[in-house]
Amino acid sequence: MTGTDVGALFDAGAREFDAWSDRLWDRMGALTVEAADPRPGERVLDACCGAGASALPAARAVAPAGAVDAVDLSQALLDQGRRRAAAHGVDNLTFTAADVCAWPRPATYDLVQVVHGVAFFPDMDAGTSHLVRALRPGGRMVVTVWAEGALASLMTLLRQAVSDVTGRTVAPPGFQQARERIADADRTAAWLHRLGLRGVRTRRHDRHLPLDPATAWEFVLGNAARSMLDGLPGPARDRVRARLADLMERDALTRLDVSILIAVGHRPASGH
Repeated sequence: MTGTDVGALFDAGAREFDAWSDRLWDRMGALTVEAADPRPGERVLDACCGAGASALPAARAVAPAGAVDAVDLSQALLDQGRRRAAAHGVDNLTFTAADVCAWPRPATYDLVQVVHGVAFFPDMDAGTSHLVRALRPGGRMVVTVWAEGALASLMTLLRQAVSDVTGRTVAPPGFQQARERIADADRTAAWLHRLGLRGVRTRRHDRHLPLDPATAWEFVLGNAARSMLDGLPGPARDRVRARLADLMERDALTRLDVSILIAVGHRPASGH
């Protein structure tokens, strides 16, 4: 998936994404910032920032002298973030539409944080290595990913619903396959160590949210899962929605696993 594709995907689902901010994204952002522990005066890069779920609490933590650069490909989500920052009087936070894999500020930041973003990089290893290089020596990086099993039940039923309506086999999207590479603590820690971080520690946060057919469809439209609907005309999408509801009833799916894994490590100081 290219950067243009990712940006367009989240632009299209911005309204539904926002509907899940209070119940999901903001809580994940707060947990990420708690693990990262930004300090007053620090400079922070929030990569794949979305609507600011982690950028906003980080900006409050580093104020007044610190600053946050928040970068994303979705202009619609960035606009949401700007409105939220203004509403909360946060003025040390800059939202920028750009490809963070080409962000041109090496060895600049005390902290780099990325929540659910690395799996969308065209090359997950190269993109994340670029973010590691954005850290000053001794700087910290926090990466939040879906934990093993998160979203799995709903995504399986969505693929089946699309397949039942279209008559074609629906493979897991590339970003889902990338997620699975780093879905447990050991794999995530080893991966980040290979990319240059040291002292990596991980923590899993288990959480489940109530789910019904209406909120399930809203969730699908508000995140990258909507890519499985690409190319389907409106009536076909309606049939997928109805089929998904039937499958959820069949399997008694009433809860969504939104468990996450948060990993924190540091870039070695010069000479180490």
